[in-house]
Amino acid sequence: MRIAYQGVAGAFSEAAAAALFPAGEPLPRDTFADVFEALASRAVDAAVVPVENSQAGAVADVYDLLRRHRGLTIVAEAHLRVRHHLLGIPGSRVEDVRTARSHPQALAQVEEFLRGRAITPVVAFDTAGAAAEVAELKDRTVAAVASTRAAERYGLVVLAPSIETASDNMTRFFALARRDDPAPARAIPEAHRCGPPKTSLAYASANVPGALVRSLEPFATAGIQLTKIESRPSREQPWDYVFYLDFAGDPAVSPALEAMALMRTCCAWVHVLGTYPAATSVLEPDAAS
Repeated sequence: MRIAYQGVAGAFSEAAAAALFPAGEPLPRDTFADVFEALASRAVDAAVVPVENSQAGAVADVYDLLRRHRGLTIVAEAHLRVRHHLLGIPGSRVEDVRTARSHPQALAQVEEFLRGRAITPVVAFDTAGAAAEVAELKDRTVAAVASTRAAERYGLVVLAPSIETASDNMTRFFALARRDDPAPARAIPEAHRCGPPKTSLAYASANVPGALVRSLEPFATAGIQLTKIESRPSREQPWDYVFYLDFAGDPAVSPALEAMALMRTCCAWVHVLGTYPAATSVLEPDAAS
């Protein structure tokens, strides 16, 4: 089974892909759009993408791509403990570093450490890709913010371990499959399929006063827990927004079935992105560091 992820070998997304599909072949892609296109075109069988970080927030591009690729669905989620390390070439020291390269989300998660040491953040397309660049540059003043997996793969050393601002830094990942292919969901280990049902959806409320409140009231009335709600520009016209909502439950089963029916009466459209087992544990790919 071929599993697409964004980045290069050594990325946190590769670690999540390996955990969700241990028998699969992780295949890197340059961008999130490339990941979705690979899955939609059947070049790969499944995909694993980050959707939000506990400190830096949502990965906006992924949510927008989920909404556009209606033939794809979420089949599982995973919570990955993220430990960011400052990586440099052998022989370098923290005191030598002037710039640190990484993905924007990673840089946001270590902003306090970098600012405290007057290290300038430099955006790269991926954490592991930044590590590869640092290894190629061989410059003691240039470091990467990435995992120990990336350090080992590209021959770098850890100059400062666990530099993330929050000690409980986690990233949530989705496993994706085509709606007409049940095989990827069955390939995920039972440990990641034993949680209670959870649903993610996107919707636009009707353009009338109070529509947003009315779209949420059915869940409160039914006693259904909302675990996320966020608005995003629709990118279709200025100041037009869509909402992303997660709730505990299955829309095919009561009481979520009735709540969804009431919700649709005050929405322009509702798109269920997937119903999947909620994550019940935290993955620790970098626990030994």
